[in-house]
Amino acid sequence: LRKKLHGKAVVRVSKTRILKRALANTKGKEALNTLLKDSCVLVLTDLDPFEVYSLVKRNRTKAFAKAGYIADDDIIVPAGDTGLPPGPALSDLKGAGLQIKIQGPTIAVTQDKVVTKKGEAVTPPVATVLSKLDIKPVKIGLRLVGVFEKGAILDASVLDIDVDKVIDDFARAHTMALNLAFNAEIFNSYTTPLLIAKAFRDSKAVAEQTGM
Repeated sequence: LRKKLHGKAVVRVSKTRILKRALANTKGKEALNTLLKDSCVLVLTDLDPFEVYSLVKRNRTKAFAKAGYIADDDIIVPAGDTGLPPGPALSDLKGAGLQIKIQGPTIAVTQDKVVTKKGEAVTPPVATVLSKLDIKPVKIGLRLVGVFEKGAILDASVLDIDVDKVIDDFARAHTMALNLAFNAEIFNSYTTPLLIAKAFRDSKAVAEQTGM
């Protein structure tokens, strides 16, 4: 993340106590202190808060789940060929609660299975199976908890948006507004060329029908 933000932001890692002392004379320190919990990283930047959140979210790596890891989401083992040969793997897969069968030289999982629900801890048998199946449900990286901008705290939840969906929504709204303005014959820079073209076509049709 430091490399990604090089030239765009300054990243500071320190003990929470030291960060609070450094920000003691900063305007809005009370609001900032609510974010400084546990181990913290301070990212100082002029970037847009949504851009910062997107950068942090994208720069995460996947890893195997160790026993005891609390699942952020349901962990699912999908149905299909595991690529594992019959043998010790049979008992490992069964121990994780999977429905399996021998399929030629390998073992197959016959149906999707939620091996760990969101908020639950990964058990040792499940951790072993996930490793054998190369399933990496853990996302390693920074978790943005909030942004301090212009004296206000922006919670991470309001910054987590689907950029592609927002762009599609704007495009759809523009199309609907254009259709409305066109049908209502409201003249603007977008509708005027269309309305003139329509008027020309209508006039031409009338002229052809009347022989003018």
